[in-house]
Amino acid sequence: MMRSPRFNGYLFFFVGTLFLMMAIQTAGQTSGWDILTIVLIAFAAFDYMLAFKFFGIAGRQANSNNKGK
Repeated sequence: MMRSPRFNGYLFFFVGTLFLMMAIQTAGQTSGWDILTIVLIAFAAFDYMLAFKFFGIAGRQANSNNKGK
């Protein structure tokens, strides 16, 4: 079963937010920015990039569906 691009966008946005919250927690528990915090921020940035990509795909699909009618 294929999921819609909008669902994938929300899923990646949620996972990116979780990585961001974990990075904030890690930075608060340690003395600052360590390698784990940077890796978590990188994963969050990648997830946000994918989320916006899927939102763009969903928007283009909606526009193409509206133009066909």
